[in-house]
Amino acid sequence: MRLSPAAELAIRGVVVLAERHGKGPITLKSICGGRDLPKQYLVKLFSLLAKADIITAVRGKRGGYMLSRDPDHISLLEIVEAIEGPLALNLCQHTPPRCNEVGCPMRVMWADLQSMFREKLDNMKIHDCTASGVLADA
Repeated sequence: MRLSPAAELAIRGVVVLAERHGKGPITLKSICGGRDLPKQYLVKLFSLLAKADIITAVRGKRGGYMLSRDPDHISLLEIVEAIEGPLALNLCQHTPPRCNEVGCPMRVMWADLQSMFREKLDNMKIHDCTASGVLADA
């Protein structure tokens, strides 16, 4: 499984917002400038994140973007699925399965791996990806 560039960029953008959480909206220019993120691409990704209630767009002169919730309550799984849709490690993990094998002995192994991967991403909160989250764990 490989994380798409879109999901990776979305996570990087949300990390910037998490680092500024509680300090008001931050402009897209500031988000992109500090981390060398592509502005036009991030606009599209942030639109998907706003629909998933992960971030909020604030209009006006002092507008920008901010997290919709505390960074301790936003998981990496939420961000990835907001960008890519439901996570599926392989064809038989899609809903409905895209695998033709009935009674495949590999299905249980893939289901276990998918469950572990989802759980890990769900337990990893965006706060854990910030400098303050990493330092708190050290």
